[in-house]
Amino acid sequence: MDELPEILLEEAVIWQARLREADVNTASGRKLRADFNQWLMMDTRNRQAFAEMESLWLALETPLEQVIAEELTAYATNSSISACATPDPPSQKASRQSILGMQYQGLALASCLILAVLITLGWQQDWATRWQSDYITSVGEMMPIVTQDNSHITLNTNTALAKDYNSQERRLRLLKGEAWFEVAANDSRPFIVSTDFGTVQVTGTHFNVRLVDGTAIISLDEGRVELLTPSMPKDAAVILSPGQQAVLSGHHISDPTPFDRTAVTAWLRGQFVFYNTPLGEVVDTLNRHRHGRILITSKELNNLKVSGIFSTHSPDAILEIITNTLPLSQLRLTDYLVLLH
Repeated sequence: MDELPEILLEEAVIWQARLREADVNTASGRKLRADFNQWLMMDTRNRQAFAEMESLWLALETPLEQVIAEELTAYATNSSISACATPDPPSQKASRQSILGMQYQGLALASCLILAVLITLGWQQDWATRWQSDYITSVGEMMPIVTQDNSHITLNTNTALAKDYNSQERRLRLLKGEAWFEVAANDSRPFIVSTDFGTVQVTGTHFNVRLVDGTAIISLDEGRVELLTPSMPKDAAVILSPGQQAVLSGHHISDPTPFDRTAVTAWLRGQFVFYNTPLGEVVDTLNRHRHGRILITSKELNNLKVSGIFSTHSPDAILEIITNTLPLSQLRLTDYLVLLH
């Protein structure tokens, strides 16, 4: 059985928390149950993810303190996560219940479960990525690279790149994250950037590659690039012209469309530029620039629009501005886990 995507496990955990909060005797509770059933029927992987999270949830419930203390602490790498796993004394717990209310108890329990899943998945994925990488940046870091052919590459935050140059071609593999390429011209030795979703081939040009949500977004600033998916013959390559971008998704390449160069290259100047950008995309961007995870607990919130120019050095300040501007609230369960609801 294929490994489940991390985003499905996150969705399953959020459904767990919301279902436990809901009152099935109310109209909103019945609608939530109907929405949940629809989500289950959309994909067999949704059902698999929910079943796995249900098993973990039951393990957390009985006995909660013992399982959290023994299992989560084994994975925790900082005091903030460990604090989530430490039970409160009875008097403090009673006081907290009176302040937060029952609806937040389900989210608090879900947070510990999410942390357990994300710590385990993150450690496994990071270890494998580091093993394959020649260049890697941590959260909040950027890295300039000059290759032996005098091509210039800039890695964005939380990015990994592998290099495989030979006499016939200049091949790189973007394993995660985002990178900007300024390729030295060499018609006899093509420059190739491969991803899990397809390849980009050039001889000399400027372009950006960003991996996000199971896709690779290619944005061309200067020159010419050829795009191929793993199953496409070379003569079927999609050609981009300057000012165009396309999305590789493994088996498909989107039609080329114009893109906003200022927004796409803003990270090179230490900025985020959002123009009516869906909140879900904004949160994905912030998650790459801060430790921990921000999660949106309702799909309806994903489409709220965000506009503005912000510094990449202050993701938490951006989060405060967003929650003070849009019709939503944040629940900061630890410094490493924030829920938007």
